[in-house]
Amino acid sequence: APAPLPAGGARPAAGPFTAAPGRVWRSRHFRGLVPPALLLVLWWLATTHEWVSPLVLVPFGQLYDAARDPQVFSSLAEGIVSTFSRLLKGYGVGVGVGLLLGIGMGLSHAFDRIMGPSFHAVRQVAILAWIPLLTAWFGTGDLCKIVFVAIAASKPVVMGAFEGVRSTPAQLLEVGRVLGFSRLKMLRWVILPSSAPSIVTALQLSLIYSWFASIGAEYVIGVMSGGIGSVVIGAQEHFRTDIVLLGVTVIAATGVAMNKALRSLPDYLFRWRRARA
Repeated sequence: APAPLPAGGARPAAGPFTAAPGRVWRSRHFRGLVPPALLLVLWWLATTHEWVSPLVLVPFGQLYDAARDPQVFSSLAEGIVSTFSRLLKGYGVGVGVGLLLGIGMGLSHAFDRIMGPSFHAVRQVAILAWIPLLTAWFGTGDLCKIVFVAIAASKPVVMGAFEGVRSTPAQLLEVGRVLGFSRLKMLRWVILPSSAPSIVTALQLSLIYSWFASIGAEYVIGVMSGGIGSVVIGAQEHFRTDIVLLGVTVIAATGVAMNKALRSLPDYLFRWRRARA
């Protein structure tokens, strides 16, 4: 039923912040473009009036020319591919280990008493503090970076899997016992479906942390093995601010795309819940 009219029988006039329902989507996205637009205007003014040195901020024309350079484009493309290769390897290892450890700790109190204290102690170590040990053990090549990413990826997965398993409703467990489920069936049909939202959220956080760790490893550990971070560092050493800005733009755009994809993942995976509602 339509909303009741206010006293006097007339609906209030639409103001600038009360857009019609069909315009809400466009209005919200337009507002989100305001800060980048202001930043670009400030950038243009700073380079046009020479408020800053070209070594700090290059004009748009120079940035455009660098983006059209086939050599620059090739280095950026190869860098992002190399970074994603390490990201996926480290993420896969970290998620696998994290799920096994988190689910095991959630299912078994004895296993939790054995592994829990060690995990929580390791969890308190800042991720960058692992770099001296990892470089001593694995060198500065791909293996070191993959292990670094795996450590970053595993922590949220362990916590998400552990909390998801431990928060399984007692009523569901009781139904499984009444139906005579074995431990394997109980895990497959009761515990894992119940803990899936918590695990999916942990996987989202894990991928974000893995992306940060991948870029950070290339910045800190070394530039010899390639990657988008290595391209940015190499450009900085050669005073190519245009390539640095392009590399940072690629990193930011990739992060935004990953964030949007991750935010839509739960809606896709758990669409059956909306169908039941």
